[in-house]
Amino acid sequence: MPQIQTRTPDFLNSSPWLRDIAPHVHESRGAAFDEAPPFQWLNTAAAFADTGGLVSGDELAELIRLQCDASVQQPVSLVARWIVSHAVVTIDSPWGCMLPMFQFDLARAAVYPGMRPLLSELQGVFDDAELALWFVTPNDWLDGACPARAMHAALPAVRLAARTDRYVALGH
Repeated sequence: MPQIQTRTPDFLNSSPWLRDIAPHVHESRGAAFDEAPPFQWLNTAAAFADTGGLVSGDELAELIRLQCDASVQQPVSLVARWIVSHAVVTIDSPWGCMLPMFQFDLARAAVYPGMRPLLSELQGVFDDAELALWFVTPNDWLDGACPARAMHAALPAVRLAARTDRYVALGH
């Protein structure tokens, strides 16, 4: 019988919610998928590892508090406004709402300006998880680049890719 690798992937250390499930990764490999629901989140977390990872709203608020000047008085309220107004991509998880880090400019306590036009193209076309994964999936319209990386240097091309993918998904 082949040996199963027991090294914990590096991306599991990027957030406390992932560190909580890391000890269970190896013991759940033999379990049925529905018996180990946190295991399905390992693939999701891995997809975001190269673009900053995923954080909870509380983690994001703490990062803003630590990395910004004192002008941000209520980082928890700021993050909550972004979530409620759908100004950011979120993913529901067994640990609550998770936010991909690629969309934030922590130094300014802001959402990158490119997110608004991209979300306006794609919201309502994909569910939250599909929308989040769209940003970290290599895109043929971008010559295989991931929109989360390409949007900072080539926003018009990424917006065109979003518009094209919306058209393909909706058929009009």
